[in-house]
Amino acid sequence: MIRNLQELVRAAKNKKGVTAGVPCPEDDSTILSVIEAKKEGLADFILCGDRAKISEMLRRHGGNASDFDIHDTPGPDAAVARVVDLGRQGKLQLVLKGFLPTAALMKPILDKEKGLRGPNLLSDILVVENPTADELLGLSDGGLNILPDLAQKRQIVENAVAVFHNLGYEEPRVGIMAAIESVKDSMPATLDAKALSEMNERGEISGCRVYGPLALDIAVSREAAEHKGIFNDVAGRAQILIMPSIEAGNLLGKAFTYYLKLTVAHVVMGARLPVLIPSRNESDTDKFHSLALGVLSAGA
Repeated sequence: MIRNLQELVRAAKNKKGVTAGVPCPEDDSTILSVIEAKKEGLADFILCGDRAKISEMLRRHGGNASDFDIHDTPGPDAAVARVVDLGRQGKLQLVLKGFLPTAALMKPILDKEKGLRGPNLLSDILVVENPTADELLGLSDGGLNILPDLAQKRQIVENAVAVFHNLGYEEPRVGIMAAIESVKDSMPATLDAKALSEMNERGEISGCRVYGPLALDIAVSREAAEHKGIFNDVAGRAQILIMPSIEAGNLLGKAFTYYLKLTVAHVVMGARLPVLIPSRNESDTDKFHSLALGVLSAGA
């Protein structure tokens, strides 16, 4: 079981045969992350964009253009189209977004005829080192699904669990988050949480333990859970937090970064291959660890 980001990188280095496609790697943090990932042997890279600009940025940051397969595709539309086409051909196992809006990448990926859609809903899973336990903590979905319904939340759970299986967690503990621990008709998130817990009990959601609704304190603090009389294996020990909305997921995820100063990694699952959509404000360190997470998720 991978317990921290150092172990994550070590495991990714041991996995071979992964090539990542990067449209528009034309900003400092993306270039630095791919240079470091190539140096550490995480993956091979196909870089799609302005060849002259990419080569110059690689040189300026201590990289070598000869270490990368650079496709001269000026403009984000052409760069994304090339990456998607390479993915459909099976020449890529992973996609990393460069310096372009997330929508500019995701729209072609989601194209039903020419894209990389898979059978499942696409959702973003963020992973950090758990500040309260010697293990990783996952959060989903703060990046793609605005207000998921019950069926979508089930798929978000399944995507997150698949990532944690790749991290060595045989039966991850999944907390379905809400503002309170009781079920109220006036709070749809609590109704969905109860339904997901019951699906897990019936075996309709497998490979994990699901419980909810849980407020944040009850999900992460055993003491808080027991104080409120909640005795469940997930309560106080959740390893994956399933959020009720994109606002909740996005706010908590950015709190990890900007308040706790934690390094984060995240990956989008549900397409034919993992997709990394880091914010253009994210550091090269975060992008590097996202690449490691993506490498381990490739082929899942």
